[in-house]
Amino acid sequence: MQSMDRRAFLKTMAAGAATLPFGLSPAIQPPPGTNPGGLALNARDFGAVGDGATDDTFAIQSAVNAAFAAGGGSVYVPAGVYLVSASIEMLSHTALFGDGMGATTLKVRDEVGVDIIGVIRTQIGRSDQALTNVRVSDLTLDGNRANQSSGLQFGFFAGVKSDVRPPDEDVVCWRVETHSFQGYGFDPHELTDRLFLIECVSHNNVRDGFAVDGIINGVVRGCIAFNNIRHGFNVITSSRNVILDQNIAYENNSNGFTIQNGSFDIHITGCMAYKNIGDGMYCIGVNDNVISNNMIAENLENGIRLRGCARTTIVGNRIRDNSQSEHNRFSEIFVDDDGAIPTVDCAIMSNHITSNKEIRARYGIRETPGDGNVLQVGNAYLANRVNGAATSDFAMNDVTAIRAMNA
Repeated sequence: MQSMDRRAFLKTMAAGAATLPFGLSPAIQPPPGTNPGGLALNARDFGAVGDGATDDTFAIQSAVNAAFAAGGGSVYVPAGVYLVSASIEMLSHTALFGDGMGATTLKVRDEVGVDIIGVIRTQIGRSDQALTNVRVSDLTLDGNRANQSSGLQFGFFAGVKSDVRPPDEDVVCWRVETHSFQGYGFDPHELTDRLFLIECVSHNNVRDGFAVDGIINGVVRGCIAFNNIRHGFNVITSSRNVILDQNIAYENNSNGFTIQNGSFDIHITGCMAYKNIGDGMYCIGVNDNVISNNMIAENLENGIRLRGCARTTIVGNRIRDNSQSEHNRFSEIFVDDDGAIPTVDCAIMSNHITSNKEIRARYGIRETPGDGNVLQVGNAYLANRVNGAATSDFAMNDVTAIRAMNA
């Protein structure tokens, strides 16, 4: 597999080409009802310059405020580099769009010296009414972290804590790039209901590329995360009913995909996770999730790891040549406990698991026996095709029975 060329990717996205990288569908669209419509404004009519030298924060915010005051509308930010020194706050029924990733850029100015929890974010202070119908598209957010010595900056942020006010609703990022932030690239937060991240890309951020945090009913589709210092995609804080499909995570410094902190009803399907420093996909302390029909390859640790999970289904995945940090150490699939919490009642079925390279995984599928009251029980291993592991294709209590149920 070759690393994706960022310039080529952005050009493809901006042009709306018929064939996207790795076979992503060009027909992906945000859901109906998330285009604010109404008034159409140009940020330059409000004083924005986009010359890479002028602070355009106030001008862009003024245009968004005017769209909101008119009952809703869209703000166009023409191609250029727009310096910002604070968050651009999106209000209900407003949209912000540019001329494409790499063409229109909102960039944190040098030595901004303050926290910016979202170069673009939903409104911080508002009434008890839900903030709804926000759309951001066709632009780049640049954290400029090489030129920051203080403060913490994020790319995109949405949502509020449940004990403060109602959740944000119907929030869309479509063809948005975030990079070079001290914090997260995308951090839709607790709580956001009906979140859509479509064909976005996030890279070279100090934290996660995409943190799906406290999301109710979300879709993350056709997105790419690479070279982030933590995870590519991180689903956390009891997110639920979220689909991640056709996404790619590669060369991140931790896991490609992580599900944790009580998140449930998460479906990761049709994705790719390769050459990440940690595991391809990692689940800890979560229940009732599905990992299906993904390609997971050449990660430095495990292909898929379950720790302290219940009722998780791993089906139809192609998993190969993981454990690339050390021959005969990690497993293609590793099932174990999380301290006092065992992994139970999971189904690992119809996966194609191979180790062909000189550096090979220790086991194809490994289930640790646990200790004392912490026992992995009730997990089913059926119709998996496993071959090539350095020590053994299967490592669990009843290997003979497991071999009989798998090809």
